[in-house]
Amino acid sequence: MFICSGFGAALAQDFACSETVGKALLSIRRNCADLERDSLCYAHPLVEASFADESASADFSAPSQRASLFDLSSVRSSALDSEPAHWGVALLHLGANLPLTYTGMGILMMLAGDAEVINQSDRDSVMQIAEPLSTAALAATKRFKKPGIIPEPLAPVAVDELLLVDAFDESGDWLRVVNDGEISWVERQDLARLHAMDALPAIGIGATYPFRSMSISTSPEYPECGEAEPMVAIQTPEDWSASLTINGVDIHIDSMVTIQQVHRNALSMTVHRGKVTTIFGQTARQGESVIGILGRKPDGSAQVLDWSGALPASTAEIARGQRAQDALNSLARVNGWQEYKTFKHPPAHVHVVERGDSLYSIARLYETSVAEIILANLGDEPIKLYSGTELVIPNPGSGFAGQGAIPLDATRES
Repeated sequence: MFICSGFGAALAQDFACSETVGKALLSIRRNCADLERDSLCYAHPLVEASFADESASADFSAPSQRASLFDLSSVRSSALDSEPAHWGVALLHLGANLPLTYTGMGILMMLAGDAEVINQSDRDSVMQIAEPLSTAALAATKRFKKPGIIPEPLAPVAVDELLLVDAFDESGDWLRVVNDGEISWVERQDLARLHAMDALPAIGIGATYPFRSMSISTSPEYPECGEAEPMVAIQTPEDWSASLTINGVDIHIDSMVTIQQVHRNALSMTVHRGKVTTIFGQTARQGESVIGILGRKPDGSAQVLDWSGALPASTAEIARGQRAQDALNSLARVNGWQEYKTFKHPPAHVHVVERGDSLYSIARLYETSVAEIILANLGDEPIKLYSGTELVIPNPGSGFAGQGAIPLDATRES
């Protein structure tokens, strides 16, 4: 009876934990509707932020409140608090270098649980995207995908055709065209010159915007339930990728990823869509994870020293991505942005019971929890380990948790 009651209490605690996390993620669509670019949204209780101008912090103390990323120094969401039942969630919407005519989603970043992101972009170098200017083509020309010596053509431009431009390239020889939010480039000499063009910014590979460079950390401690694990999720638009500096190292993200600190000296990044390329040359694709080894910079902040090769993502990592994607899709829904497919768990492994097997030995074989095996296989009848019985093995490799408290009648073996 003691064992049964202990197991029941653990199930009740896990249910309460999961319910709190679910409500926190659902609160995003209510509290972060109409999320403007370059803004932070306080999605659920237990969020703290620091600002370069502390006067901006006065209006950021409760869910649904917003703050400008241009003033934000850091944001931290907190771990599960059982009394009252809260789990911190915050959303950042980075406009990055996307034009103001772009009406879709920019870079979304979600902090959940005990996670912190510190803005390391130089505030004095941050570029403000300009309002586009209307000009006309002086001659028949072309729009190109990117500026350069041998550019890739996109479409013809007729004489006197009106174009909206909002920036130069680094050389100053090309103007960025942003009609209907689509980015292309035209040679400066082919467009009518306006005096106001002299004030347009130059957009290069290293152009700085808020949180282009950042430090990410999460608590490596195991939470009350798996759903409450801390994470930082980053999602880029489908038609645009982002070059970010994370913990001192440049990476190119063309996807959705989740990041979690699995050890005080190790950071895990899982790719849930698209791919990520690191400055060290590694490429991780959907369903893969890489581990970053952390060192300490002179100022005490963590820096990635190297990334591992790509490894298959675990069931727990894939499930984390599904939770993050569902939450980001709920935000997209209320903001009129594109939604993306959610991620499914890989097929669970099936173990065929052999003579001499026990729940303990099976859990040890697959490095998973006895309790999880029981929960995955409980039906109308108690589990009976006859030879030939098929058992679903959830989360293989997630970590052997011992026999623990389990129902007495679930272990009857033959």
